Amino acid sequence: MTINEQVVSILIMTVSGLLIGATVDGTRYLLSTLSPGSFLRKMGYGIELVVWVLLGALTFYILFLVKGGEWRLVDPLAQILGIFLYESIFQPVFRFVGRVFIILIIRPIVAIIKFIIFLITSVIRLILRIITIILIPFYKIYIIIKKKYLIKIYSKLRRTIFKKR
Repeated sequence: MTINEQVVSILIMTVSGLLIGATVDGTRYLLSTLSPGSFLRKMGYGIELVVWVLLGALTFYILFLVKGGEWRLVDPLAQILGIFLYESIFQPVFRFVGRVFIILIIRPIVAIIKFIIFLITSVIRLILRIITIILIPFYKIYIIIKKKYLIKIYSKLRRTIFKKR
């Protein structure tokens, strides 16, 4: 492995450390925004453990792609350097980018989904109201018939079925 390849692999591992720091920080931030009674928040340590395991597997996949699976002591050190760089320098930048991403992309998508759900429920309510308005005269006729005839038939039927012997 030449010096250029080693420098590139160290830079790649440092960048992967930056991304790991950002992913873990983002996961912690998202879990902290959930309500305290939420199932995901109660399982926060488990979720963070799963994220760490997935990031570790991704790290080994990156090592496999970049170095053909060779692992050296410099690789985890470069990754730790990337995590420390994230914590000390890049954390405000990533958090700002994350807030901008949420404001510009996530919130409009959520608003569109809520609007579509509102439209669908409004249309269903309108259809049900139209159906009830159409059926009100028939319901009134049913109530009149029920009071005059059906209650009498029902009571006679009960007396004949449950007759004391």
